[in-house]
Amino acid sequence: MHHIKLANSRPGRAISGDDWRIPSWLTKNEFMQRKNAILLAANHHFAHYGFRGASLRDIARDAGVSLTLLNHHFGSKFQLLSAVIDSHREMLDERASALLAVMRAGRSKFTVRDLVQVWIRIGFETAAEPDGEMFLRLMARVIDDPSEESAEVVREKLDDAALVFIDALQQCYPGTSRYAAASAYIYVSASLLKFLVGSKRLFRLANAGTPSDTLVEDQARLTRFLVAGVEAALQGPAVLSS
Repeated sequence: MHHIKLANSRPGRAISGDDWRIPSWLTKNEFMQRKNAILLAANHHFAHYGFRGASLRDIARDAGVSLTLLNHHFGSKFQLLSAVIDSHREMLDERASALLAVMRAGRSKFTVRDLVQVWIRIGFETAAEPDGEMFLRLMARVIDDPSEESAEVVREKLDDAALVFIDALQQCYPGTSRYAAASAYIYVSASLLKFLVGSKRLFRLANAGTPSDTLVEDQARLTRFLVAGVEAALQGPAVLSS
């Protein structure tokens, strides 16, 4: 029987890598080639058009497969977006685990700088991967997508590390509210994503060399900027002075 999804997979839920069965009419290599082609094409379309704007038909065309085959592999647009994000699960898990390691190692003595440096390091490492910048574009696009399906994917796939970061900020500043700490996280995340996916414009404006020439300098400057911003936001008054 030609069936890829497990019988107990819930409709509308993401299918994990362990839930896939290779259909009998494909070799393992053929199956992985088709699956990877679909994921790469989907990453591109979701990054450029968002969840609502991306077309399964266009994704199938760019992946070189039929729409029927795409639907057979992934079932729905929601499952496809979930699978694209899951294909970068290692990076997403590393963000949370690296933050937790900082918190455990420093106990109550870790600083905002420690947290920001982890976030920046993993962001730059991701951007350096072959399809890393496109995935960061997807993250930036999906996070702001108003559709409920997209919001559910964000909650399930992208919020774990964010919640750890916010918890850590509240430990650094015990008197700060959850709202203030979450706002500071948004400042950090949005600034880093914008820098990583907008660096080509930066180099045009600066008439500078290649991105690799300034990699260390960029990380150091961005760290200073974000640490100063978070500290100003959480240490300063809750209202603007007149």
